Amino acid sequence: MSASSRRVLAATATSALLLCLTTACGSSGSDTSSGGTVTLRYAIWDAVQEPALQKSVAVFEKQHPKIKVKIELNAWAQYWSKLQTQMAGRTAPDVFWDHVAYFPQFSQQNVLADLTPYIKADKLDTSIYDPKLLTGWQQDGKQYGLPKDWDTIAQVYNKTMLEKAGLTQDELGGLSWNTTDGGSFVKALQKLTVDDNGKHPNEPGFDSKHVKQYGLALGSANGQTDWWDAAVQNGCKLQDKAWGKWTINQPSCVKAIQFVQDLRLKYHVAVPASVTNTPNGASLPQVMARKQAAVVWDGSWDLNAYQSSMKGNFGVAELPSGPAGKGTVYNGLSNALYAGSKHPKEAWELVKWLGSQESQKIIVSQGSVWPGIPTLNKDYVAVWQKRGVDVSAFSKEAEGTTVGYPLTTSSATYNVKVQDAFNQVWLGQQSPKAAADSVNEESNAAIK
Repeated sequence: MSASSRRVLAATATSALLLCLTTACGSSGSDTSSGGTVTLRYAIWDAVQEPALQKSVAVFEKQHPKIKVKIELNAWAQYWSKLQTQMAGRTAPDVFWDHVAYFPQFSQQNVLADLTPYIKADKLDTSIYDPKLLTGWQQDGKQYGLPKDWDTIAQVYNKTMLEKAGLTQDELGGLSWNTTDGGSFVKALQKLTVDDNGKHPNEPGFDSKHVKQYGLALGSANGQTDWWDAAVQNGCKLQDKAWGKWTINQPSCVKAIQFVQDLRLKYHVAVPASVTNTPNGASLPQVMARKQAAVVWDGSWDLNAYQSSMKGNFGVAELPSGPAGKGTVYNGLSNALYAGSKHPKEAWELVKWLGSQESQKIIVSQGSVWPGIPTLNKDYVAVWQKRGVDVSAFSKEAEGTTVGYPLTTSSATYNVKVQDAFNQVWLGQQSPKAAADSVNEESNAAIK
């Protein structure tokens, strides 16, 4: 889908949703059979997580014989525009994954059910959740979702390639970068980058047009798995405050963006943007499966994808530190209940189940995602230890300096603008400052 098509689709969906909201749109498309069985629709976007969810839903259906659940999978690139169109057409799923990027917009548009009355009626103990995750889904004293999981970003590496370059996991996680010469991080990536003739970028005769293996691959539609992390490591703040204005054009942010561009265009240690630019480029797990890069910055949600393609030949290290130290993005999803569901009581039962220890234990047992319930974190680590992978780098980063996903009502605008502008930055077609200025200005203008 072209960038212009995405803009049109997003604008159409938003307009349709607003029309719906002003004309009392309502019920979901869930069904009730003649036997009294309710079929709930549950929307998600990640195919990697679907098998674990199917196992959880199977137990739920066994415990609730009058409720069936139909999982609807739509890729991230289509998920949000389709969801908003469904809301406008009164056919939204009863329960769906919600993301912090869209939570402010949805809460403002009253399409999320307030879970507070259900929580009180069932005396649900919400103290089991990470407070940062739970409060992230609250506004004006109302609870608009129960924590599903959490994630940070770390370095996923190819064990064989790292060993061949003479590097260890601890060394990879202990590297640092700067905006002067790239620091030890760039030096390590130079070791990991090899052209067709076996030369490295810091050697005479290196051919940047014919690279067999790059040290690093980066890819992100919004910045979460690439420049946001570098920005935090350079002391940049993405917003002046939660629900406030974007501040991505401040000097510390622009320098971080420049560094990420330099990894590709100056140092030649990162896979070209023509390969990884979203939404049509190769995903990070695909790049690693093709052995195009030795290291990627990626979220914990993709671990099962690496396990499937690399058969255990991968490890996880902390991100490097920048001029301001360590830092990463900390985020989490929720399961939300559509305000227009025809079966809110049954939908609440599903939301409650998905947020329960019993369900999250099932998800953890599959190594799917870190749980929203902190007491289960050790179980997640143990699952991956049995597979030969130490995933503790993600939790160490969560305990350090983190930045939450920006809370703003202009995420829809930001997501369109940032992808278009930054794809050009990574290709060398626009300067980091110009892109940051334009995205900052247009995103702030869209705040409601």
